[in-house]
This record gives sequence, C-alpha cells and structure tokens, in this order.
Amino acid sequence: MKKLVSLALALIMALSLCSFASAEEPTLVRFWHNRSSGANLEACEKAVDEFNKTIGKEKNIFVEATYIGGYPELYSKCQLASQTDEVPTVAVFGNTYIVSLLEDELLADMAPYAEKTGFDINNLLDCFQQIEGNTDGHLFSLPYVRSTPVLYYNKTMADAKGLTAPDTLADLEAFARALTEKNENGETTVYGFELLKDFGYINAAWLWEMGEPMLSTEGTSPALDGTSMLNHLTWWRNMVDEGICRPYDSTQASTVAAEMLVQGKLGCYIASSGTMKNLLKSMTEAGYELGVAYQPSYDPSKRTCEVGGGQLTLMATGNDEKTLAAGWEFLQFLMSDEQVYNNSMATGYLPVTKSVANYDKMQAFWAENPTYKVPFEQMMNYGVCQEYPTFTDLQEFIVNIQEQGDYLIQEKSITPEQAVEQIKTNTSHLF
Repeated sequence: MKKLVSLALALIMALSLCSFASAEEPTLVRFWHNRSSGANLEACEKAVDEFNKTIGKEKNIFVEATYIGGYPELYSKCQLASQTDEVPTVAVFGNTYIVSLLEDELLADMAPYAEKTGFDINNLLDCFQQIEGNTDGHLFSLPYVRSTPVLYYNKTMADAKGLTAPDTLADLEAFARALTEKNENGETTVYGFELLKDFGYINAAWLWEMGEPMLSTEGTSPALDGTSMLNHLTWWRNMVDEGICRPYDSTQASTVAAEMLVQGKLGCYIASSGTMKNLLKSMTEAGYELGVAYQPSYDPSKRTCEVGGGQLTLMATGNDEKTLAAGWEFLQFLMSDEQVYNNSMATGYLPVTKSVANYDKMQAFWAENPTYKVPFEQMMNYGVCQEYPTFTDLQEFIVNIQEQGDYLIQEKSITPEQAVEQIKTNTSHLF
C-alpha cells in the first residue's frame, strides 16, 4: 500500500513539474527593424508571425518586432539602449554602420552558433562573406534587406515616344531630354529624370567605373585626388541647368520622386530595388506600366553597381546566452530558402543566398515576374558591396559630399569645382 502511495505521489509531482515547465515564460527576442510600411512591413510581420507560430512555439521563443526608424535612428537608439536593460536581441543595421558597431564591441560573433546548428555560412553570396566582420571564420552580420539601385521609368510614356530604356549615361541624357515637357510659358510640367543624393549608394558606382572610386583600400579618396568626382558633379549640374534633371527634395526625396513618377510628372529616376513591389502596385493603379532596368552606366565595359541595405545582427551587450541562442534561432529562420524567397518576391529586395537562386519557387516567380530578376542579375554580374573597402568614417565622408551637393544641385550657389574643393577641405582630417 505504501508503495502505491509513493508511486502516486511521484506521479503527481512529475505532472506538476510538467505543468510548471509548460507554463514557463518564453524567451523574449526583441527585434528592432527599419521596415516602416507597405510591402516591407507586411513581409517583416509575416516572417515574425510565422516564426512565432512554428519554431518559436516549439522552442518556447517569442519574437517581438518593433519599427524603430531609418538606419541612422536604429544606430543611435541601439547605442543608447546598450547602456540600459531594453537592448534588442536582433537588430537590422545599415551595412555601412557595421564597422563602427564592431569597434564598439556591441555585436556577437554568430560563427559558433552557426557551427553548432549546422548553418552553412558559405551559402551566403560571396560578396557578403567578404565584408568587415565576416572574414577569417567570423560571422558578425547576415544580409537581410540588401538592394541595388535600378532605373525606374514610366514605360507607358517612353513607349508613346518610341523610347527604350537607356543603357549608358549618354543614353540617359537623351532619354530624359525626350521625356521632359514644358508648357507655353516655358515651365517644366514633366521632368525627364531625377537623381537622388544618396551618393554612396547610387552615384558612387559611376566613380568606380571612371577608375577613381570614392575610397581605396589604402584609405585614400581617388575620386577627390583625381577627376572623377569633378566630372560626375559637372555632368549632374549640366543636366539640372538644362532643365531635364529635377533637383532632389530636401526631405523624403525618394518618396517625392516615386509620387511624381506615379503621377506622370517624372519620366525616370534611380532608386533601391527594395521599393519595387510598392512602386509596381502604385503605377498599375495609376494606369501606367513600370519599366525596370539596370542603372545606366558611364562605361558598360566597366559597369558597376553598389549593393547597399541592411544587415541582421545579434547584440552581444545586454543579452544573456539563452537569449542570444534564441535570437540565433530566429536569424536561421530568416536565412532559410523559403524566407529569403518570401522577402524578395514580396518587396524587390535581393535574394542573398546561393541556394535560393535555384529554389523552385524563386525560379517560378522570376519566370512570371522578370522585372524582379533585374536587380539580382545586376548584382551578380556587376555588384560591389557599398561597405567595401572598409572605411570607419564613411558616413561622415558621404554626409560632407551630400552637403556640397545641396549647394550645387538644389541652390545652384556653387560650381562643381568649388564643391570638390570644399569637400576636400571638410574631409581632409579623415584621410
């Protein structure tokens, strides 16, 4: 009888322990991102929800996603949060911010987690394995919302005038000239082209093609030491002076350019492939066909495109080992073929792994929607990661260039020669 009682008590205790375990609070993974609205936010929320319902439920992990702002806001807020108890576990950082985060030792090396779980680092596209923090057996960031600039144009308007997408900068000038329209008073009603001031992403590619890039591996600026910066700024200003290139807006320039394209007030502009899904939808609703082409080249034999965007990271500071391991589970999930495919086809962002390019769903989607393959092919054939070569003060360098661009392009208060000299003066301490 005593044995039966003992067995009963043991069974009750075991059941109690199981009940307690099942009621244990899930490991919280705070995910801070920059995907604010539309197709981007929908794709992000879908991935988080799917993880929480599957792997998260199985392993008692819950991902809490929070939109923080753009890349500058994410960087500054994570810096501040690292000194508190509210630090994120997983965060999306602009690719050019990674080197500063590494210097501050805020990121966890994910290579040990990858080895433990059998994650194949070599499946990442080669360019993402060669960036700062991802060499010599380390893995401090994963490609996520990576993109390359493409030319978006109003194909309906272009077809009506017998125009085809431009391949060279000379073609682009002619294309813009043909699409520009003015009223009887000489006022521009349709601009042929607009070039945004995202210098390190869009404009920098042309400096590579001229043989004098913004930065060298030796830490110098061939573009400033030589003539490529001056040549590029002169070409840009000449188009603005002619009236075929619209000066960019001081704030939300890309948003305004997209709106003008949709309204038939702008013929074409160059912007991130990550905006493709939203733009296709808006153009179709407005009764226009959207054209998507490679970024026109200064020299097609030296064609180059920058690969920009955001990287996924694990924040070492403020997270215990259990939380970091849970964060890695979420990151692995985002890097699966299915999730990389979902993210790309839902937005226009680049597929970032080798295996997804041969994934049946990706191949079928590209066959039905060839415009989405344009940026991927451009990247594979001509891409250079924006964060290469490594330069700690890249953001400061770009800001200085863009400030002079404001005076040159928006205000027209200085000449290209003056802009270059002022950039040299303002950035001399960086070199």
